[in-house]
Amino acid sequence: MKNKSNTKKVNKKVTKTFLIADAAMIVITMLVIALSVKPADVQGLKLTNSTFSSATIEWTASDGANGYKIYRAEEAGDFQYIESTLDNKFEDINLETGKNYEYAVVARNGLKTSELNKSNALKVMPALETPNISVETKTGNIELSISKIDGARGYEIIRDGKPIGEATDVKFVDKDASTDEKHSYTVKAIRYTENPVYSKESNKVEAELHSIPGFEMTADDQTISLEWASSEYYDGYKVYMEDELLTETEGTSYTLDDYDIDKIYNIKVVGSNSETEYLSPAIAKRIKVAEEPMDNEGARKAACDWGVMIANDNSFAYGEGDTAHRTGCYFCGTNTRKKGPGYEKTYCCNPFVHAAYAHGARDPQMLATCQRGGSIGMSEGDYTRYGNWDIVGKPSIPNLEMGDVLVSGGHVMLYIGDGTIVHAADEGWGAGTISEASCSRFYGMVEFVARYRGNGDGTMYKVREVDENGNIIETPAENTENTENTENTDSEEEEED
Repeated sequence: MKNKSNTKKVNKKVTKTFLIADAAMIVITMLVIALSVKPADVQGLKLTNSTFSSATIEWTASDGANGYKIYRAEEAGDFQYIESTLDNKFEDINLETGKNYEYAVVARNGLKTSELNKSNALKVMPALETPNISVETKTGNIELSISKIDGARGYEIIRDGKPIGEATDVKFVDKDASTDEKHSYTVKAIRYTENPVYSKESNKVEAELHSIPGFEMTADDQTISLEWASSEYYDGYKVYMEDELLTETEGTSYTLDDYDIDKIYNIKVVGSNSETEYLSPAIAKRIKVAEEPMDNEGARKAACDWGVMIANDNSFAYGEGDTAHRTGCYFCGTNTRKKGPGYEKTYCCNPFVHAAYAHGARDPQMLATCQRGGSIGMSEGDYTRYGNWDIVGKPSIPNLEMGDVLVSGGHVMLYIGDGTIVHAADEGWGAGTISEASCSRFYGMVEFVARYRGNGDGTMYKVREVDENGNIIETPAENTENTENTENTDSEEEEED
């Protein structure tokens, strides 16, 4: 019993001690509160760093402050307490790109705080960095290199002030840029939240691609001919079939021999510069050669080609005197000697032009007349008797068309384009008397021009672009002109050149 009483006395003493201590702490706390000083308002609030998703703010340390409370408002909403700190700076993370935020900071000292000054709040919008770009054209394409931007999910490409697409990579190749035209480029980084958010535009770069001019492909029954004009930007050219290099040349042409009709060929020509290592944009064509009936343009070209072929064959010459029959044709076997059998490789002027349309264009009426040993005469009526000819007066040389026949009182010439004629000239027996010449040299004597309107009866070998299935992309225009033939009277007029 005695021990139990002593224990109770001890417990009461301990309890009394703790109560006295608690009361003392409360008194001390109240004294601290009573004696603490209200800190000065926060000054010098500024943004020291910002990314697409964070903001770091700093301020001047306030007198009397031993800590700070951070308040934030979103999109002009109410300020909400978000964090406390002992330092005079704060980093806010996980922000939304392109969203408006405002920050206010309150200094504290114990339980006393400065004022929440909303009018002095710091406005912040997390944004993407502005990209930097460079451009390269050595490969024959315009290639943009874009600096990688943290937080970007893509890049908007702007050409000549207009958006042309988006890139997800930091490399972009503009495959649709026009050649021989200077283009300017800028780029914006993009981040997608609820709506796309863009950075500011990058620096501007300019680029220009130089094409190979005048590229053409033609065909005959044996070869496909590629021709192009030279360019000051390139000193060599590479020709490919599929991915196989066929030739490297400093020239401006290439011939593909022994092709197959209707077979698809993938041909590519690239210009190169040995000093700068620049390549041109590739001229790539998927083509086939189609065997087609002759149209009017093809017939006139075929007649001119035939005339040029004879002029370049020095075994042919002008026929005169007793040496040859002046109205006959070598290929029809009607150009016979007046004395004895056999025939000579000669032509007079109007039989030569007649034969060009008979054997080059294979006009049925002209060929039938040629085979009978006749040739077209030298009057307007001689041409109008054939239904495929129009008399077009005497146009100026720039208005002549390939295949026009120029007729004077004593001479007939075939216009082959570019201010040039081909004719059988009265320059005596011998090589070179059937030749090309300047049109202006003879045009003063011309009385009228006859223009062929028929289609001939020959075959054209046309290079046609095709799709992956071999279907022709561009078909030749149909000739809708009236090519009705009328009967004619053979003319075997003698001419005086």
